[in-house]
Amino acid sequence: MLFELPPDSDPRLRHLAEYLTSKAPAGRLPGRQHIIPNEIPELLPYLTLLSIVERESGDLRYRFRLVGTHVVELFGFDPTGKFVEEALPPERTPDILKRYNQTVRTKRPTYHVGQFQQKGREHVRFERAAFPLARNGEDVDMLILIRVGVDARGNLYRHGDFHLR
Repeated sequence: MLFELPPDSDPRLRHLAEYLTSKAPAGRLPGRQHIIPNEIPELLPYLTLLSIVERESGDLRYRFRLVGTHVVELFGFDPTGKFVEEALPPERTPDILKRYNQTVRTKRPTYHVGQFQQKGREHVRFERAAFPLARNGEDVDMLILIRVGVDARGNLYRHGDFHLR
């Protein structure tokens, strides 16, 4: 399989890994054009698309292109159209950018389990996987992320409350 995640990761993350692997042309990365939203409607609330913008210095910036409803609920706001460093807490941005850069550089997914650092959401744990996308199959030009927020008991975070998965 092209994209693999830990076997104990959330099933939604593994489902996206399997879907992207199935969409990838032989020996190449999948691109945004290969993703058909109607094929994965159950995952859409958890997805984020980031476009990659290269600065003159060669550094990469990531702009939120699409943010699913579950992710908006987790963040407490909709960052669509903003760059990561404009939307997320400045103390967390270097670590986040480091992981995204690793995904781009290695052309492999990154997996992360964390805890929200935002006031009122400190009790929310999340799992996140970022996958590289490449329109030409080789040069990563977007990232697709899937993020699922849960409480300590494993209950899905939804509308400021917790509901069983």
